[in-house]
Amino acid sequence: QLNPHFLFNALTTIGYLIQTAPERAVDTLLRLTTLLRAVLRPEGEFTTLGRELDVIDAYLAIERARFEDRLQVNVDIPRDCRDLQVPSLLIQPLVENAIKHGVAPNRTGGRVEISASLHGSGAGRRLIISVKDLTPASTRERRHWSRGVGLTSVERRLQGHFGRDGLLEIVTHAPGETLVRVTMPSPEAIASAALARSAP
Repeated sequence: QLNPHFLFNALTTIGYLIQTAPERAVDTLLRLTTLLRAVLRPEGEFTTLGRELDVIDAYLAIERARFEDRLQVNVDIPRDCRDLQVPSLLIQPLVENAIKHGVAPNRTGGRVEISASLHGSGAGRRLIISVKDLTPASTRERRHWSRGVGLTSVERRLQGHFGRDGLLEIVTHAPGETLVRVTMPSPEAIASAALARSAP
């Protein structure tokens, strides 16, 4: 699902840029097209983490056009993680949630960090993806990290694909740091577990 408020804000931003910075308006419109294509015509249930990052990059470019210097983003995804299979549109709702409820209400903006890493080995190997909101806590809504529609959808999809091995955790630190962490089996772990189940 794509938040209708995001779409309205994106079109409003493009309308403003057409008058003030036509080249940026065209770039932002192309980014919106990329995002809509991913949402309306998904590849399937799974994609690679790298292609998921392309969608997130398009989303962030649109939000940067809107928030400009108020939005700071740091992405730390190692190359060895980018070819891994993940459920489609898994991370974008987490990033959208951080920006909507963390950065947007803050007059000075905030920072979002996106990272991924592999842990363990064999059947216990896990992929952990984190989205961290580092917006100052004094001006931020405290309730936004409850499991609303977006986070609930992500959690249900994780459980549908991976059962108890698919987890979504929300960790709030003080001051002003909230972490949403997604854990799922790596492709090697899924293959290893399947092999173990099929062994006599």
